[in-house]
Amino acid sequence: MRHLFAAEWSRLFSRRITLVTALLVGGMLAFITFGFTLTGSSPTPAEVTQAEQRAVPLAQLWDQRTEHCSRVQSGLEQAEPNEDLPRACDYGPRPTADSLLDYGFSFHRQWPSLYYGAAVLFALAGFVLGASFVGVEWSSGGMSSLLLWAPRRGRVLGAKLLAALAGVGLVSLVYLTLWTGAFLAISAGNGTVSQMTGGEFGSLLLTALRVVFLAMAGTALGFSVASIGRHTSAALGVGITYLLLWEFGSTVVFTVVETTDYAEPYRLSSYARAWLRKGVLPDEGGVGTVARSTFKATWETGGLVIAAVVAAVAAAAFLSMRRRDAR
Repeated sequence: MRHLFAAEWSRLFSRRITLVTALLVGGMLAFITFGFTLTGSSPTPAEVTQAEQRAVPLAQLWDQRTEHCSRVQSGLEQAEPNEDLPRACDYGPRPTADSLLDYGFSFHRQWPSLYYGAAVLFALAGFVLGASFVGVEWSSGGMSSLLLWAPRRGRVLGAKLLAALAGVGLVSLVYLTLWTGAFLAISAGNGTVSQMTGGEFGSLLLTALRVVFLAMAGTALGFSVASIGRHTSAALGVGITYLLLWEFGSTVVFTVVETTDYAEPYRLSSYARAWLRKGVLPDEGGVGTVARSTFKATWETGGLVIAAVVAAVAAAAFLSMRRRDAR
C-alpha cells in the first residue's frame, strides 16, 4: 500500500491538469489579494474617535446579553417569554472600534468571509482534480494495466483516493497559510486599531481546518463519481447538473415565489454553511435570497451530513470497483 500511495502521489503532482489547476487557484487568490490592497486606507483621527465612542455602549450591551444568556443556560436565571437565545451564547465577536470602522479592508473584521470564499474555490478545484485523477485512468485504459500489476482492486482505488485527498488537503493548507499571511500584511499596513485575541486566532485556525475538510470532501466526491462512471465527464456532468438544477435552481424557484425555502434542508450547501459558520439559525438564508429560511443546524450536524454523503458515494465507488471487470 505504501508503494502504491507513493506512486500515485508522484503521478498526481506530475499531471498537467494538477499544475494548471494549482496555478489558476493561486492566480485567483493573488488577484483577490491585489484587489483588497486597492481598498486599503487608514482611518482619520476623527473616525477613530467616533468609532471608539460608539464601541463602548455596544460592548457593554454585548457583555450584558452574553452574561444573561450564560446565566439562563446554567439555570441561574429564567429566560423571558419567547426569548430565543443563541446556541453557546454566540452573539458574534465583541464590538470594538475596529469592527465599527469602515475604511476598506480589515482582516479582523473580514477574514470569515474570505475563508468562506476560499472554501468554495478549494472544494470546486478538488472536485475537478479528484474526478480527472481517476477518470482519465478508466477512460485511457491505464486502470486495466495497473490492475494487471496490482490486482487488489480495493487497495489500488484506496491508494489513489488517499493520494488525491492528501494532495488537495496539503495544497489547500499551504495556499490558505500564504493567503492569510498576505492579508495580515495588508491589514497591518492600513491602520488597524485593534488586535485579534487568542480566542479569535483559535477560531481562525479551526475555520481553516474546516475549509481544508471541505476541499477534501469535494475531492472525494469528484473521485468517487468519476470512478463509478469510469470517466471524468461523468463526474463533471453530475456535478454541473446538481449545482444548476438543485442548488441554484431550487433557490431561484423559492426566491421567485417568495415563500419558505423548503429545499434548504436537502441541499449540501446548507450543511456546508453550517459547518463553516459554526451553525446556522432560521432566517439566516443564502446570500441575496428573498425566500424565508426555517433551516437550523449546528456545525456538528453539518460535518456529519457531509461526511455521511461522502462516505456513501465512496462506498458505492469501491463496491463498483469490486463488482466490475476492468476493461
